[in-house]
Amino acid sequence: MMSFRRLAAGVFAVALLAVPLAAMLFLTGCRKQQEIFIDSNLAPSTRLTSAPGPYTQANYRIHMYWDGTDPDGFVVAYHFAWDDTVPPYGADDSPWQFTTRSDSLFKALIDSAGETRRHTFYVRAVDNEGKLDPTAARVRFDAWTVVPEIRWLYRVGGPLDPSVPEELYPDGKDTVLMFSPVRFLWDGWDPDGLGAPIHYSYRMDSNPFSAYGDSMGATYPTVSSGTHFFYVKGKDETGAENFPESYKFVMNFEPDSEIIEPEDETGTLTVSDGDTIWFRWTAHDKERVGAPEDIRVGVASIWITLDNDFRKEFRVDTLDQTYVSEWYFTSNVAISDSHHIESRNSPQGGNAKHVFEINSRDLQGTFERSSDNPDDREKFIFWYNRPPESAVTFPAVGETLCPDFEILWDGSDDDGEVAAYQFVLDPSMNAYRVCQVTPEQSCTSWAYEDISPTGPPPLPEYHEFRVRAQDNAGCWEQSWNVVRFYVKECD
Repeated sequence: MMSFRRLAAGVFAVALLAVPLAAMLFLTGCRKQQEIFIDSNLAPSTRLTSAPGPYTQANYRIHMYWDGTDPDGFVVAYHFAWDDTVPPYGADDSPWQFTTRSDSLFKALIDSAGETRRHTFYVRAVDNEGKLDPTAARVRFDAWTVVPEIRWLYRVGGPLDPSVPEELYPDGKDTVLMFSPVRFLWDGWDPDGLGAPIHYSYRMDSNPFSAYGDSMGATYPTVSSGTHFFYVKGKDETGAENFPESYKFVMNFEPDSEIIEPEDETGTLTVSDGDTIWFRWTAHDKERVGAPEDIRVGVASIWITLDNDFRKEFRVDTLDQTYVSEWYFTSNVAISDSHHIESRNSPQGGNAKHVFEINSRDLQGTFERSSDNPDDREKFIFWYNRPPESAVTFPAVGETLCPDFEILWDGSDDDGEVAAYQFVLDPSMNAYRVCQVTPEQSCTSWAYEDISPTGPPPLPEYHEFRVRAQDNAGCWEQSWNVVRFYVKECD
């Protein structure tokens, strides 16, 4: 039998429970009951099983491997993305790409200069209920590539063209006939592209580069006269570009001139003082061979130069392929016109050489380049005024004299007169003397007194006398006449 105390406690507990139940029934009777959603699906997780190490360098062709696990289901697919295209979780997923594979070969982009470029790769798993891994697996690394190369570049018909004989371009320079089209061909490859095609861009001189394309050739119907550079560069599938390869060529053959008189005596001809030397030359322009009939071509002018002191231009009024003209110089004549030339002394004595040069210019403005090849006959070297000669008539070489003696000499000039002599006794001890020849003074002797004897030390071993002549044109003899002799005491 239950006691009264236990019965009272039970009634009190029921009363306490009834109060909140009554309140709850009152509230639910006023509005619809709310549904509470409890997600019991756990998210999958993702990991990269094979990828470049963090912040390491890898070739731009990268094979990535990954997998995923789901604690309460299974993984059915993956999403992957590159670099800064990944939005915050739950935002627009358009940058993510869907795949059911657990690996793929990717090609990472590289900077155009071929430098390494940092990339971040992301991958996340999707489970059988469509739930995504909220923390995608990722790796950061530096991708690199070998820039493409231009294997060959040549002008069709030029010295590098495999079909052109080498003897057509003996100097390796490429000159194109004016008004001819210019066509270039090239080829390239990507050392680490595994056969992937590359694209090309090209330009002439400082013009902008063309858009990249598949073309491996370019043709220019007309190119202006002068020196030009053609450039071509390649870009591989990563976007890396090589430094442009260049090709140099000259448009318009330079005109050619030739000295035809005097004939083949350059460097050996000496013109007598007061005489005249004639120069005769010819010039032609190769462009007349391939020029259209309505284009004016040919030699425009001839420039002649003598010793860089005299320069004269001859205008050519004819369009004939060959042009001939002449000019002369006269030495040491009392005239002041452009035909006058003076003999010149070299520092060592004798007459300095003269250099006559010819240079032509065509109607396109191209000048003939100077050449040191004697066969080109664009330069003629000669001497003006034959130098004088002298000879010691007394004493003879090795002769023995008394302390007081007189030295005798003489001189001559084939194309003038001797004007002075320069002489010295023992040049290491005495100064040189110059004696001017006059009608009253021939200057062909000099007396010496009290000259020390020669013999064993401390006496001098021998005495030395030197003399040379100068002609009326100011030209000194090329070399000294030297006589060594001995002196002894006489009774």
